[in-house]
Amino acid sequence: MNIKKSILTRVYISFLLVVIFGVFVIGQIIKLQFVEKDKWKKLSLEQSIRYNEVEASRGNIYAANGELLATSLPRFDVYWDSRASGISNALFEEKVDSLAFLLSVHFGIKPEQDWQRDLRKARSQGSRYLRLKRNIGFSLAKDIRKWPIFRKGKYKGGLILEEKSSRKMPYGILAARTVGFSRETYHVGVEGAFDSILAGVQGQRLEEKMYGGVWKPVADQNGVDPKDGLDVYTTIDIELQDVAEDALYRTLVKNNAHHGCVVLLEVETGAVKAIANLERQKDGSYAETYNYAIGESTDPGSTFKLMSFMALLEDGKAELSDSIDIEGGRTKYYDQEMVDASRPKRQFQTLRECFERSSNVGTSKAIMAAYKDNPQAYLKHIKNAHLDRKLGFEIKGESSPLVKAPGQPGWSGTTLPWMSIGYEVLLNPMQIAAFYNAIANDGKMMKPYLISAIKDAGRSIEKFEPQVLERAICSKSTAKQLQGLMEGVVENGTATNLKDLGLKVAGKTGTAQVALGSKGFSKTSHTASFAGYFPAYNPKYTCYVVVNRPSMGVYYGSLVAGPVFREVADKVYATVAYSKPIESKEETAQIPWVKGGYTVEARSVLNKMGISSHPKQDSWPEWGSTAKRGLAVVFVEKVPAKSKVPNVIGWGLRDAVYILESRGLKVRVQGYGKVNTQSIPSGSQIIKGSTILIRLKP
Repeated sequence: MNIKKSILTRVYISFLLVVIFGVFVIGQIIKLQFVEKDKWKKLSLEQSIRYNEVEASRGNIYAANGELLATSLPRFDVYWDSRASGISNALFEEKVDSLAFLLSVHFGIKPEQDWQRDLRKARSQGSRYLRLKRNIGFSLAKDIRKWPIFRKGKYKGGLILEEKSSRKMPYGILAARTVGFSRETYHVGVEGAFDSILAGVQGQRLEEKMYGGVWKPVADQNGVDPKDGLDVYTTIDIELQDVAEDALYRTLVKNNAHHGCVVLLEVETGAVKAIANLERQKDGSYAETYNYAIGESTDPGSTFKLMSFMALLEDGKAELSDSIDIEGGRTKYYDQEMVDASRPKRQFQTLRECFERSSNVGTSKAIMAAYKDNPQAYLKHIKNAHLDRKLGFEIKGESSPLVKAPGQPGWSGTTLPWMSIGYEVLLNPMQIAAFYNAIANDGKMMKPYLISAIKDAGRSIEKFEPQVLERAICSKSTAKQLQGLMEGVVENGTATNLKDLGLKVAGKTGTAQVALGSKGFSKTSHTASFAGYFPAYNPKYTCYVVVNRPSMGVYYGSLVAGPVFREVADKVYATVAYSKPIESKEETAQIPWVKGGYTVEARSVLNKMGISSHPKQDSWPEWGSTAKRGLAVVFVEKVPAKSKVPNVIGWGLRDAVYILESRGLKVRVQGYGKVNTQSIPSGSQIIKGSTILIRLKP
């Protein structure tokens, strides 16, 4: 009886435990389904797996000579998967101290003991995505792959390198606004206009979202590699761009001007060789913050008189020898008085003298006599010169011109005379430069263009040829007369300060009062300009200079903008346009010069070109310099220990920056071409964070 009772008791207890367990399970199900449903759903989403986009490497932007204007330097964020399949406990214990030492030496964030502590903690907690360092350079990323544990590879050693791009402009502010940038909602310059071409095509990578919102790549055969962006080649000449910006900067500082710009065009093609824009900042410095050359439409002032004289000569309304009563330099149109900048010495002047001395009264009286009853005939020439509409320049931000016409708002009896001297008409500097370029080109107007080609790793994808906007904005005979007028401005008129026995130039000065909207024009703020070409006897380049609001008491175009034009012209004459070509020796013609740096890429290119190359030592160096030996290129290893400053003389810019930054140095760059000097001698002990200046020369 006691045995039976004991058995029943056990059965009841077991049954009760089962019931309790069942109730608990049901309770947990109810809790999961209704009470904690949102919590677990969120956690599930946080740890989901999906394909994420992988950014493509952005294409480069080049100058006309192949020098980099903008490039993307690869940067990496470093993570570690402590539970990678190839990391056994024995391997971890054997190598963790060595790994911690290297992390301390190269990352410099904390001492070796702290690194070892953090690695052990991550290992014990099973961390799959421990962040070690952000934003390291390419060279260091290559070295990390050789470190203990990490050398077993991504999936067995746990090393995760997430690549990203850092956009760099090797020449700093040089043509900065023209090169531009591209952001999510704001696109500027070449970067913005050709964003889709430079950006490439994004790839896809399977990633697992870890707790905390961090995505970790996982092995997958179905991922899609990104397609790198194409390279954009511009017509910009780096040396001329540097000259233009430097000359503009000095005249802005000298005259305490608000802003200014320089446009340099090639006469025959319309190619933009330089486009400089500088604006005074709050601290008094100057920077490229806005592309005034294409974005600011203003009253051009006296440079527009060339347009008026073209109309007169083309329509046969006047001869340059005709005399005009200047009326002492003052005349009235209805209730508005027009005044010449300087009092004339004689009551009568020829039309030639009116242009050379920039007479407002003489020019306006000639135009009124010819077109007062038919202003449309005058406006027809503006239309034929393509000044009534946009040029269709490649980069965004080109402003619209304003040319009034009879019957439209703003047209009055005073519009025509004031338009004839460059008021009541709005044009941007690129349009004026294009017009003067057409006169220098005997009446043939070329479209200013900035982009010459689009390439993929050197292979041409699309080439942009010079484009004719207008076959003839005037006859050749009229163009020749206008060229003679501009030569006279420099020889006898308002720009005699630009006369030089060496290079003869031709052009027109301009001085305009700054418009104040409905309040008329400022009596104290002016825009000084000079438009012209050189050499006068065989035009090769057209240059237009604008200096806005000089404030040191001098504001005439010849004295403020003219010197910038003169300096640019002299520099081009001395270095580019008329230098004699140097005949190459046979060996030089067959064997190209190869920059030092990362030799793997150079060897690959040489192999494709069928050019022999070999190492000076027993094995191929990964980094080094080059030398020509007969019909071959020799690679010489020149990278010292990591604690020493490497010798990068003779290297290309990109590779020099890579190797120096990987050693913990901050790099400053001057010039272009290959590295010519470095401020810290090679072999010196590296002090982390020090700045090294490298100067480049062609």
